[in-house]
Amino acid sequence: MNPKQEQQLRARVSDLVMDWHESAGATNVDEPEAEQYESLIKTAAVVADESEKQVHDWVGSGKRAGLTWADIGAVLGISRQAAQQRFAPATTFMGVGTVGAEEDGLIVRSGLNAFNEVAVMDDEGSQGNELVGAAPFKLYFTPRDGKWENKRITALRRRNSVIKQYEDEGWTHAFTWSPFVYLTRRGAG
Repeated sequence: MNPKQEQQLRARVSDLVMDWHESAGATNVDEPEAEQYESLIKTAAVVADESEKQVHDWVGSGKRAGLTWADIGAVLGISRQAAQQRFAPATTFMGVGTVGAEEDGLIVRSGLNAFNEVAVMDDEGSQGNELVGAAPFKLYFTPRDGKWENKRITALRRRNSVIKQYEDEGWTHAFTWSPFVYLTRRGAG
């Protein structure tokens, strides 16, 4: 991204905050009253939180696609070590919380990757286990009554017509590990 593109993107983000403020019924947005600043601050905080989450998601996706910490650091203008310290997976896993899942009654399947995890999700679902989370090379399941269907789809945007279609068919969002979205639903029979 060149400096002009970066400036344009920053302007769009700023406009997003003001557009949201206006769509929520704010008046006199060019000269807001003191109480309107509360809404603007909250809106900007939500945008910042989501942006930070997106950076983490895209760094994780980049790492899984083969980028090195040095590559990621260079993109962000920080050192390899700083990138690794900031973005390396901690002891948490997507969907359910902290490590220690074995003590929480979860079923942990290890040694997984993008090529074999779908078969494992199908197998666990047929045994009545609902997909609830993931960590590098692991999936976590909760035992339930009856059969479950667990599915992985690729979606680069959260507001995606494909995701909406699955939700309309009874699927529930379990978690996202970009670029994958994991869905689950109670199986038939």
